[in-house]
Amino acid sequence: MPRKRKPLAMQAGNITQMTQLRKKAEETSVLTGRNQLARPPEWLVDETARKEWKRVVRELKGIDLIGNLDKNNIGCYCNAFSDYIRITEELKQESFCVERETRTGTIIIKNPKIDLQQRYANEMRRFAGLCGLTIDSRLKAASAKLSKTEQQIHDEFGAI
Repeated sequence: MPRKRKPLAMQAGNITQMTQLRKKAEETSVLTGRNQLARPPEWLVDETARKEWKRVVRELKGIDLIGNLDKNNIGCYCNAFSDYIRITEELKQESFCVERETRTGTIIIKNPKIDLQQRYANEMRRFAGLCGLTIDSRLKAASAKLSKTEQQIHDEFGAI
């Protein structure tokens, strides 16, 4: 499996001038506007989600790879994050095993909130990777877009 892509600014090591130019062009080709990211959406579930929105947007703006197209995915990520924090706080106060009444008596089972916690964690991971929210997926899209552009130039002008 190939390594996850990093933005050019975050890469260390020796990179040729040509590679640097290509990577910069890839990053530039996937940028969109940011005006819709100034405020958290109204549909976020609570204050924890709004705080996470502000934190994530601030961090992603710092690497210059976030835009309006990421609004819904970031919002869904923030809601999942908030739910994850809430259920984790509830689990701190409860046991990991609970008693459950059945027809044959009382049995001890895993607390159902543990499954909810895992579901919210998986949801956060899924939204982080959707539609270019993660740097890796965004740079993969940029690479494909730039390769297509290079091919069009090559088809039109040949090898220069």
